[in-house]
Amino acid sequence: MEDYAQRLQAKISPENVTVELVRAGCFLTAYELIKKQVVDAVHDFFWCGFEDGNNLYDEATYQRDVRSRAPKSKYRASCLWLIEMQALTVEQVATLERIHAHRQEIAHELPKLLVDPDFSVDVQLLADAIECVRALGVFWGSIEVQTSPDFDGVDVAPQDIKSGSYLLMEYLGAIAGVERYTPSQVEADWR
Repeated sequence: MEDYAQRLQAKISPENVTVELVRAGCFLTAYELIKKQVVDAVHDFFWCGFEDGNNLYDEATYQRDVRSRAPKSKYRASCLWLIEMQALTVEQVATLERIHAHRQEIAHELPKLLVDPDFSVDVQLLADAIECVRALGVFWGSIEVQTSPDFDGVDVAPQDIKSGSYLLMEYLGAIAGVERYTPSQVEADWR
């Protein structure tokens, strides 16, 4: 009992509460950025123009190539399409499932996160989420490089592509104390 009391006291210290809240916010942000790049960006890939001020999409092709893979879940269907497009690996999509489950825990159990000595944001999973944001940014950025006349005659290596979403997550990862993101590395990337 004394051990639990000590762990609880440490857990609710202002410093630890601050760290947990920062990490929770970072995790929730990563999840929302991933979801946007998976669901919205995949659908936007099938954009085919404007009519009367409205966006037009090739819905038939989207249904055939994406939605038919998992008709009950746009997210899962889009992930499967992204695997085929080599934007994500099978392992990364499995990680995205764990990210989703942990996101649910964080979002729905925030008080528990702050007072339960045995429950914390999974920092390794946060690092994996940031890596997924990076991979998706490289994929969508590569498409932009291939299709935009702004990049005609410009050689852009995939490893040099850093989306705004990734730069944000890299910065938040450094603030949250994710080991592979150091403040000096992030500062260099922002210059």
